[in-house]
Amino acid sequence: MKLLIPASILLFLCSMPLAAGPYAVQANDNPFLAGELNPRYEGEVTALAGEVIKVEMTKQKYPVYLLELRMEGIKPIWVTSIAPEPGGKVKLGDNVIFKGFISIASGLDPSGELEKMIESKTLLLAVQAQRAK
Repeated sequence: MKLLIPASILLFLCSMPLAAGPYAVQANDNPFLAGELNPRYEGEVTALAGEVIKVEMTKQKYPVYLLELRMEGIKPIWVTSIAPEPGGKVKLGDNVIFKGFISIASGLDPSGELEKMIESKTLLLAVQAQRAK
């Protein structure tokens, strides 16, 4: 599986403030559909806070985190992060706030391996992360 994120884009994303797109209000009011991130809002910025309940590594050694949001009707949400890990390695049981872009798994990995691994069509591509207090 290959996450298609060139280094130049990563540097650009990490250095810029997160910008709103055409569905920003709707995505921030409720970015979910059927308990998962709404694919209609791909590319929109949102933030998710919760407990890390699972950590997986892709074949390219990128971490993906399963985040339990503890919201009624919302399934745990997968997050892949290009942000520096806040305060050391993120591990099971950590409470983290991830800010980033709603993404389609097949857009990040056209081979389909990421979508198969996370068993979801959507995930958050985080560009900022911080420990929840």
